[in-house]
Amino acid sequence: MKTAREQAQAIMKEKSTKAEKREKLLKIGLTETDIQNLFFTERMVARQELKAAAADRARQQLLASYTFGVEIECCNARPNIIGIIASRHGLDFRHEAYNHNDNRSHYKLVPDSSIHGNDPIECVSPILKNGKQGFDSLKACCSTLTEAGARVNRSTGLHVHIGGNISERQYCNVFANYYHLEAVVDSFMAPSRRSGNHYCKPLHGNISESELTAATTARDICNVFGGDRYYKINATAWSRHHTIEFRQHQGSTNYDKIAAWARFCIKLVHWSAENRLTAPVASINEIEFLTAEEKAYFSSRSQALAAL
Repeated sequence: MKTAREQAQAIMKEKSTKAEKREKLLKIGLTETDIQNLFFTERMVARQELKAAAADRARQQLLASYTFGVEIECCNARPNIIGIIASRHGLDFRHEAYNHNDNRSHYKLVPDSSIHGNDPIECVSPILKNGKQGFDSLKACCSTLTEAGARVNRSTGLHVHIGGNISERQYCNVFANYYHLEAVVDSFMAPSRRSGNHYCKPLHGNISESELTAATTARDICNVFGGDRYYKINATAWSRHHTIEFRQHQGSTNYDKIAAWARFCIKLVHWSAENRLTAPVASINEIEFLTAEEKAYFSSRSQALAAL
């Protein structure tokens, strides 16, 4: 036998008119005051749900407004073969002299003297939108490089640029947050990208935490890093591209790995709009902006790299 409370809850969930619900509630013994309180609570819950839904839509729209770009360093990559395969995937690949020009239409294949091996090349994506279209393009790029026989080694890296409507406060927060996330991020990066690499130097041991904490502008951050772009996170890309460049990831042409890291970087930038860490994060499970599935993925990567 249901209690009066359980009966009232069941009646309030029915798809019927307010008058019909009132009549049923009276029949089970509720007073007018009880009924008015129930309807008031129902209205408040409905409003809260609408506000929460609107806030979630706003967050999703903001997240979708970010742009990203990748720079994939590889070797055994012959531009003529890549170009032929790219056309099958509907992509425009162009072989160019080394440059830092941004574009929204084609992938660039440019030389990179830091890469060891035959036919070294850096594949630079156009500016991509954070959404299905952008990640589908990235997937086609990875398929193109893989089919063309491109390879990676210890000398290659993967750079991810994040752009969008990023405030200076948010920008500063990203660098402070990466400082406190560095040890955890190191756990799912190859040993060659944790320390001792001239092209992606660690923040700890090189960057002053107090100066980083005190920084309030992009110029302040650049000064903290001494105008040097060869850190795990690059403070000089802002002036040239108006992006934040993450340089730590090891070289890869694997779409799943690249996409997972690109999404991590996007979410970190987005989360940093309202959040700033003040102490090191101890584990992957403590990273607030990751979903349970994403935490599981990076935990598996950490376990796989632990023995290296």
